[in-house]
Amino acid sequence: MEIENLAGNGKDFTGNIWHLEASDETVLVDVGTGDSWNSIKGLEEVDNVIITHSHYDHVDNLEKVVELFDPEVYAYEPENLKVEASKLSEGDSVKLCGESFKVFHTPGHKDDSICLYSSDSGIVFTGDLIFPDGGFGRTDLDEGDRDKLIESIMKINKLDVKAFYSGHGEAVEENADRSIKASLQAAKQRTPKY
Repeated sequence: MEIENLAGNGKDFTGNIWHLEASDETVLVDVGTGDSWNSIKGLEEVDNVIITHSHYDHVDNLEKVVELFDPEVYAYEPENLKVEASKLSEGDSVKLCGESFKVFHTPGHKDDSICLYSSDSGIVFTGDLIFPDGGFGRTDLDEGDRDKLIESIMKINKLDVKAFYSGHGEAVEENADRSIKASLQAAKQRTPKY
């Protein structure tokens, strides 16, 4: 499975758009906003879309993605989206590009936030729960709750993580466990990075 960020060259503020590709499937984890659409519309196909949470910078392009590609869309609270989507729940398993990912409900930044974890590869898609270099999601927005965020980070901290792909910032493909611990410590002590 290949993973790349389609939002890397955009000028607008946007969440990351993680593009997963295997020989028989193309998946987007979040769809960003603004000019990041230009990167998405150049794809040949999109089979599945997973939404980590429903803040606009992660879902703004969703209606266009559905109109152009007609993918299956999955979210923790599908009613928060402007398109039809299937519901994901804590503990569900979803197969993406041939790899099984477990769903973790991780509120604190937003009530409908999830992380996706593959125990086979040690990969986690974290949405806006944690970021590189000890960063963590804002809790000063509607539905933000620092105590819940800390509990959610603790869930991910217990996993055997080799790499994580967050909603903003670069992929963490080395020392991911150390970065997660740093995010947990930072969440307990200071203000968020993003």
